[in-house]
Amino acid sequence: MPAGFPTIIHSHATTWHDGAVAVLLEDGSIYSLAAERVGDRYKHSWNSKLAYEYLSLHFADNPLYDITSERNHFKDAVSGLEDSGHHLYHAASAYFGSPFQHAAILVIDGQGPEQGKKASTTIWQGEGEELRLLEAPYLADGAFAAQSIGHFYTAIGALAGMQQLHEEGKTMGLAPYGKPSRFLDCFRKYAYSNVDGSYYIEPRFIYAILEHTFGATYFGWSPQAANQAIWDELLSLRGKPPRQAGEQVSQEDMDIAYAGQIILEEITLGLAKRAQELTGEEFLCLAGGVALNSVANGKIVTSELFKDIFIFPAAGDDGQAIGKLFYDIHKSKLQINTITETAYYGPLYSREAVLNAILKYGDQLVITEQAHNDFVDNTVDRILSGQVVGWFRGRSELGPRALGHRSIFADPRREGMRDYINASIKGREWYRPLAPIVLEEEVHNYFDLHRASPFMLLVAPVKTDKRDLIPAIVHIDGSARIQTINIRQDATVYTLVQRFGQRTGIPLLLNTSFNRQGEPIVESPEDALKAFLTMNLDALILDDIIVEKRAQV
Repeated sequence: MPAGFPTIIHSHATTWHDGAVAVLLEDGSIYSLAAERVGDRYKHSWNSKLAYEYLSLHFADNPLYDITSERNHFKDAVSGLEDSGHHLYHAASAYFGSPFQHAAILVIDGQGPEQGKKASTTIWQGEGEELRLLEAPYLADGAFAAQSIGHFYTAIGALAGMQQLHEEGKTMGLAPYGKPSRFLDCFRKYAYSNVDGSYYIEPRFIYAILEHTFGATYFGWSPQAANQAIWDELLSLRGKPPRQAGEQVSQEDMDIAYAGQIILEEITLGLAKRAQELTGEEFLCLAGGVALNSVANGKIVTSELFKDIFIFPAAGDDGQAIGKLFYDIHKSKLQINTITETAYYGPLYSREAVLNAILKYGDQLVITEQAHNDFVDNTVDRILSGQVVGWFRGRSELGPRALGHRSIFADPRREGMRDYINASIKGREWYRPLAPIVLEEEVHNYFDLHRASPFMLLVAPVKTDKRDLIPAIVHIDGSARIQTINIRQDATVYTLVQRFGQRTGIPLLLNTSFNRQGEPIVESPEDALKAFLTMNLDALILDDIIVEKRAQV
């Protein structure tokens, strides 16, 4: 295809976490990479320069990549953050990534700079190439947006014993183990949805919790007398201080997570109703870190407020750079299709790169090369025998979910498989669920879901008559966080799941992210091999090469 577009490069530089870079090549192809995946591979890395340098090296010999282009808008955040556009770029990622020609757009996160202030919730309307901001409640002038749904949920996690920022996914996984309790009644005094869909969050509630937990570490906060009464009330309800590292999860932790999740769902659903009333739209786009709460997303779907919804796969700040790129593309009226049908925006690794990585660790490996159909069937055989298999093929996924290109696959029918993977392979908390990847045309036969869910951002109940068949992917409340796959998205992964279905009658696999404890998802062939050699995986599929560990003599 002849070159016809300018090289455009954008980075994320509006917050101190989840940096990323997005690139449009001259042939119209789009690439995006989160900073955490490369360099020091530090989770939620703010340093977009790591991704920028990585992609620059990757495309060094590609004539369609012009790093000197006047459309190179890379910004190194070390020189300071941008003071606007955070929610605009979230909105752009969701709307321009959607298949909709017009839609309501709801952005909910912790906070980000918008028009020189800190925003945590915004409602937009998208029509054609235009985005229009309709509402931005509770804009904050200072450094911290306290009336923030994202910060509220972070505080709930801290009270439930989470030890650091960015552990909201753990809180969501813990919540179904809880039950209605005194905590729900208490929290509803401080955070609630109004009849008109607006919400209220008492800032002192968030400050009281974070000042006494990890706020000192991250923000330099110390307990303030003005917030002490709320903290004393929460301590009295708990009966003891929040869980410390190494302590067992208590029923109080579960009930706190449950209460926070219920309130977040109520507020989010109220905002969805408000977005519909303000716009009159039939379609909804969601973005911002809170849009990673797949349980709340599922509640919006089942509410049937909208004819359809779209959630950008990198709904958090690692989607900022590509949102900025999408916005630039549409503002410049470039004839580029930005509809996001898959999350596979990462770089593609050559056969040479794969073989060089294998060569580096060759003395520890046993290698088998097979034809395409053979390695797919070999993988199915392994999974049927109880093996847990790493899978590395194609361009990496943008966002926090492994969607079949950097995945670990296993048999969902095995009762103890979830506990085995959590404890012995991933070394993570016992209460965290594992997800199914299911053929799109079969999703309604196994789940109370009648639509595609390609980005694993919707939770729905598993049908009651199917739960005993696939126990490894059923959460404590009978739900699952679902990924659907069709042949257009990835023919090989589709065939893998299909073949497993042909052999077992169950057209789905257990799918979890390919990463070691404390690390982001693997990015490169070398990352995959490093992780494989230190994890209790039985085999690794690296492109079409089957990799096993050499027996130690």
